[in-house]
Amino acid sequence: MRFAIADPDPASADVLAFAAQRRGHQAVCVGALDELAGNLPFEPNVIILGSGLVSDPAVIGRLRKAVADIGLFVILEKPKEPLPSQFLTAGANEVIRAPYNPVELVVRAENWYGNRRPSQVPDDSLRLADLEIALDRYTATKNGQRLNLTKLELRLLYCLSEHSPHLTPTERLLTFGWDTLGDPDAALIKTHISHIRKKLREAGGVEFDITSRQTLGYTLVAGQ
Repeated sequence: MRFAIADPDPASADVLAFAAQRRGHQAVCVGALDELAGNLPFEPNVIILGSGLVSDPAVIGRLRKAVADIGLFVILEKPKEPLPSQFLTAGANEVIRAPYNPVELVVRAENWYGNRRPSQVPDDSLRLADLEIALDRYTATKNGQRLNLTKLELRLLYCLSEHSPHLTPTERLLTFGWDTLGDPDAALIKTHISHIRKKLREAGGVEFDITSRQTLGYTLVAGQ
């Protein structure tokens, strides 16, 4: 997932971003609402509005019109009106009172994203160099050739590609890769990564390097 965190307090924003990144997501921080309309490095799946940033529910209504398919999570600093229900009515997906647990907030966002109706979920496909992965159809091609990947291998490769060229934490690979395919097995992940390396190499074309970072995770980088 991709998070945009709008918070005038850089320390609070950094804590939230760290929590999201520890769970294998991308995160970018901005200091004001108007910066969300700027050149973000990606289109976020969820926008988190920090404590005290929004006091008028009408702001949420205008933002919802601009970002119809993006999750809006509002953090309220003080137990005063306007009530959380007014923000929810205006278009927020969830309202959280401060103080809050940053990891819990990220998990709430994950649950919202995972529980959306199929029609709300964008096409789960991505392209990296000459590699194309369609997660919804469980197919992957490289250099124009269909890759003979198991469902687990394909999910792991998709997760690695989504984070490329940055580190994909082992925890994220386990939770995303296994999903409903059985219980996560950290002891086997090295074997599955080895199979993926071999199949990418055999397909030819652009060279891909999958590097292990000890117990931290793996990094997938496409060559030139």
